[in-house]
Amino acid sequence: MLMDEILIERAKIKEFLDTIVQAHKRYLFDIQDPQTLDKLRKDIRICLYDICKLNAMLTSNEGDGSIKQEIDRLAKQARKLEKLDQREFSIEASLQEWHFEKQDEDQDAVEDNVETETFSFQTRYRHFLNQYLSRVGISTTSVVNGNEPLANSEKEIDATVDKNSTIQNVSMLRTSQTQVQREMSQLESLLSAFKKDEKFIKQELQRRQNEIDSVVVALSSNLSNVHRSQDKLLAKLGIADDFDRGDSSLLSRFNKIDLEKSSHQRADQLSYAKEYLAARQDVLNANLKMCKEDLSFAESTRNIWDDSLNKINSLERLLKNMLMENSNTPPQILSQEIYKVVTELQETLSSTASDILDSCLGNEIEILKRANEELISRSSETPSSKPQKELGGSLSITGSSPPKIGLNRENITYLNGSSLQPGTSIVNLDKMQKRE
Repeated sequence: MLMDEILIERAKIKEFLDTIVQAHKRYLFDIQDPQTLDKLRKDIRICLYDICKLNAMLTSNEGDGSIKQEIDRLAKQARKLEKLDQREFSIEASLQEWHFEKQDEDQDAVEDNVETETFSFQTRYRHFLNQYLSRVGISTTSVVNGNEPLANSEKEIDATVDKNSTIQNVSMLRTSQTQVQREMSQLESLLSAFKKDEKFIKQELQRRQNEIDSVVVALSSNLSNVHRSQDKLLAKLGIADDFDRGDSSLLSRFNKIDLEKSSHQRADQLSYAKEYLAARQDVLNANLKMCKEDLSFAESTRNIWDDSLNKINSLERLLKNMLMENSNTPPQILSQEIYKVVTELQETLSSTASDILDSCLGNEIEILKRANEELISRSSETPSSKPQKELGGSLSITGSSPPKIGLNRENITYLNGSSLQPGTSIVNLDKMQKRE
């Protein structure tokens, strides 16, 4: 049985015991049914034993119904909750460390202090080109005239063109062209190196970014698992609904954003859970102490009730035997035995604070005292002077086992021998009839 089930069962038994106590009183004083009265006494004993058993289960160190086991379970949940909190904090801190927006924002400021690499590059074509321009002038070049021919007829060329000068101009242009092509080749090689570096950088950047994305995805997945574990624990505590839908695929977790709580809501629930666990453990520790006290009290009540019933049953057997051996046993002798037991029971009752005993045992004592008073009253009467006169009356001890029981004409024969019906008991002398 679980702890809550034990507590409910114990409450039901206590309620049932209260009902039996009331019935026990009625059958002692108002209803003549010895068998039912005996059953009620046994039921009281059974209830007391069951209460002791349930309290023992609650106070034991083992078992599902143990309060200590429940305290240990709550302590374990509190430790798990704390561990999940620490795990969540660690993962969130790691995710923040893998966040690069801040580094990107600071990159411009860093570039100013980065060591630069200088490439030396010398050009010669400009020297020859400048000489050419100085000789012909910029206004006679294609920059101004486009692609128009320099002359329209052979006669004009022969008259105006200087052969040597023209050859020198061509030579300068060819030299400049050769130099510029060579220098362009160098630049193209440098540009090709830049492009190769750019391609390598792009590839490496993609690789490293994939690594970062993988780490971020793994951390996010771990964080999601922590949140799911927190949700499950909150659901077990009855603080939140169970968000576990049985779908553990990574894609489904990211797609089911509507199933996730807000961080603020979860934080409030986790804070409440910590307070609840601490308060619940305090309550259960107090309950454990109280149940230990109840167990000791219930065991004491049970033992006193058993001992008292044994004394009453012993008294019944003693009185029966005395009457069986001598049907004319003086009432004073019977009264002495009853008085002795009443005194012992009163001393026992005065040493306990049990409401059950105060009612049940108190009523049993009251019945015995009434029987004793009746015996004392009868013993003071003048006995009959007729010899061998049959006592036609009856000594009525109403009840079954303590208090009520009957010793009367049906179960005691004074002159023709003595006989007692089995199963009867003695406790209350309420009548002593004389034969007329």
